[in-house]
Amino acid sequence: MAKIYVVGHKNPDNDSIMAAYTLAHLRNALDAENEYVPVRLGEMPAESAMLFEQYGVEPLEFIDHVEEGDKVFLVDHNERGQAVDGLENAEIVGVLDHHRIADVQTAAPIEFLNLPWGSTTSILTMLYSVFNVELEEKIAAFLLSAILTDTVILKSPTATEKDRSHVEKLSKILAVDAVEFGMKIFKSRGGDEDVAVEDICNRDSKEFNFGGRKCWIAQYETVDLEGLRPRTEEIAAQVKKIQEEGGYDAALMLLTDIIVEGSDFIPAGDTNFIADAFGISFDDGPVWMPGVLSRKKQVAARLIEYAG
Repeated sequence: MAKIYVVGHKNPDNDSIMAAYTLAHLRNALDAENEYVPVRLGEMPAESAMLFEQYGVEPLEFIDHVEEGDKVFLVDHNERGQAVDGLENAEIVGVLDHHRIADVQTAAPIEFLNLPWGSTTSILTMLYSVFNVELEEKIAAFLLSAILTDTVILKSPTATEKDRSHVEKLSKILAVDAVEFGMKIFKSRGGDEDVAVEDICNRDSKEFNFGGRKCWIAQYETVDLEGLRPRTEEIAAQVKKIQEEGGYDAALMLLTDIIVEGSDFIPAGDTNFIADAFGISFDDGPVWMPGVLSRKKQVAARLIEYAG
């Protein structure tokens, strides 16, 4: 029996954690010849930790690298810059994702499912139905929580009719109101004043390459941006530190208000191309971007298109 690590991206968000857990759960129910082990590449998000504790599930095992001969199933990413260290020496056996197809390559054909839905867990909700595996309460809660966090309670432009259908289905299983459940999940992250600046900037960060520019983009979602704004100078200093120490050409922090529906852009490094892509100026510091909720569809996609 082979051990297969199911792993999301570095600095995991709730979708990355829940996708790893639920895919491993699904595959272990379907494939008796292998053992699927969900793992993580960073701290458990507060909402993931809360739900795991509620349902008596141990936090995912932390790993910082894989080695030659290890088998890996990637979820919620397919970019090497976001992947586990040592991936080039391991065997990738599958990818389940909802982002653009990037630079992960394999020597042989593999399972690869990528759908333009709002979260990886939305795809997994479908797969539980396709393979007729029971959606027990904890699995339904894990899936619902991640769809709602990744789509900002279905407000994000990444949310599709499939996501809405899955949210309705999972909410019925749990007998909960989806909006109330989603707000509970977001509020479980705690007050912004208690969150370390390092956590704000690294809770959900990813590395990208835009036309040869190595870039870092992070997003921190809050229900009270006005209460967080007094910390803007502190956050900007941390973003600059990450940009310099990480050797990034540019860094961009999104402070996203899910109630007001928009984001503060906090830049560092050579961000002229970001300003040009959005038709804005950072000369006076951070910029409020109304309606911007999705890093993937409204920020990264525009920068990829701009970089050509």
